[in-house]
Amino acid sequence: MANIKANSDKQTKRINFRLNELEYEKLSQSASTYGLKVSSYAKQLALKSNLRKPYFSASDTQQIILELTRQGTNLNQITRKLNQGDPLTPAMLAEIKKMQEAQRQLWRQLQK
Repeated sequence: MANIKANSDKQTKRINFRLNELEYEKLSQSASTYGLKVSSYAKQLALKSNLRKPYFSASDTQQIILELTRQGTNLNQITRKLNQGDPLTPAMLAEIKKMQEAQRQLWRQLQK
């Protein structure tokens, strides 16, 4: 009874995903090159993938994106006013300095 798998070897989880015709054809051709079924080939690709651990957690990434979006919005507002001929006011200069400091802090965080 050497063919009986141990409980830890049983494959009990299932993954399904959809492909368009072109993607499926590409996967199918690659699988046939190795003499495998499409599902077996996809499984081998998934198991051999070499993903790297992300630098930031998902919540940290969302916070960074939010901060960059805010800074971009502020910069666009200042640029729009300057392009309309408005003079550079002390409030605008203060906002630019605040943005520069926020960028420095963000850059320090990214370099960790």
